[in-house]
Amino acid sequence: MKKYSYSQLFSYVFSILFIIAVFFYWKIEIKEYVIVSNVSIKIALGISVIASLVCFFFIYKKPTFNKEIKNLLIFPLALIMIIFILVYFILSNIVYFTSGEISSYKSSYSYVEGRRSCSGIKINDESEGEVKICAKIVHGNIYETGNAEVLKKTNAIGFELISAKTY
Repeated sequence: MKKYSYSQLFSYVFSILFIIAVFFYWKIEIKEYVIVSNVSIKIALGISVIASLVCFFFIYKKPTFNKEIKNLLIFPLALIMIIFILVYFILSNIVYFTSGEISSYKSSYSYVEGRRSCSGIKINDESEGEVKICAKIVHGNIYETGNAEVLKKTNAIGFELISAKTY
């Protein structure tokens, strides 16, 4: 019979709370300002498909795995989604915390309301197409259409929006 201690309970609770705190920090601070490039997203999707197939192969070989048709179809898809979310989380953190080339450009903008996300402006980026910038980092009047100057930090994986100024 196993005996569980308070130190194990404390470490599990601390680990879970740490993961929740990191997720909320990512959701509030990083996700709003980091845009991972389309090429990096396609590579992340390919990595997640390959990793999920490898993981599924090892899980499938276990004698306790239920080999029904439903499990054979749903389990790999769930693995693909979970691994893709983890890889995207890692990529966006890499873009946010690494250095890159700081550049600026001018573009026209329009106001965008945020239902569940932040409200702000929508601009046309030269490499990624339409990009939404939250009102937290926009200086000036965002409620009218006009031009904006955007300052961003570009990496090989994506870019981080630093600030925008409307005029």
